[in-house]
Amino acid sequence: MSDFPLTNRFLHALERAHHWHAGQYRKVPEGETATVPYLSHLLGVASIALEFGASEDEAIAALLHDALEDGPENIQTDVARRGEAREDLRRMIRQEFGDQVEKLVSGATEETALVEGRKAPWADRKMAYLRKLIDTDHVEEAASLLVSASDKLHNARAILADVLAFGDSPESRVAFFDRFNAGQEGTLQYYRLLVWAYRRAPGAQGRPRLQALVAELDRTVTALEQACGVRAEDVIGYLPLKDFATCHVEETHP
Repeated sequence: MSDFPLTNRFLHALERAHHWHAGQYRKVPEGETATVPYLSHLLGVASIALEFGASEDEAIAALLHDALEDGPENIQTDVARRGEAREDLRRMIRQEFGDQVEKLVSGATEETALVEGRKAPWADRKMAYLRKLIDTDHVEEAASLLVSASDKLHNARAILADVLAFGDSPESRVAFFDRFNAGQEGTLQYYRLLVWAYRRAPGAQGRPRLQALVAELDRTVTALEQACGVRAEDVIGYLPLKDFATCHVEETHP
């Protein structure tokens, strides 16, 4: 089928994703043994992107979207040299898959400034990414937003599934969220603000499939909030990302 949208380029990207993330697993609560390969997340993101109309370049970028941030070259390299390793990977992606794929992968990556050789604080990184989504001077393209939102939807679905399975009390839910840098409040707040930002992203306007993806993210985040016994209007005002919410969020519900 010559018109089939996925070619050997997609298979090559899958091989690269497998190689770059070999030995990595999805996060689990402290004390538990990780058993789910990280590749499952990359496949899930690519699947969501394709379901919402991704081209082959966009599907490839979905498979590779974490390579610059979490690929083994970054993890195994001294933290102060991560920028150098990231540029090596960026060049490889460009050479093997083209400028557009590299641009999409870069767009889905947190451009992390290092502070004394370490990542900037979690809240600073997340607020920078939220500002990037709504920036009207350097507009994120719809294709980049598609990859990014697919990533966030897959993560939100995974968190919701775990909360429903294991978070049968407030105490167990708090313990579950301890695996994340910002705990329950910061995690819920970030996902609610992501919905707000995607809906207002200039590149998402007039893009029905992308807007449908954001609507699905909203439904998932709402279900997650309900499972945790909180309301969206309260989540927005939580402390971790309050500076962004105060400056940008005008209404009480995104």
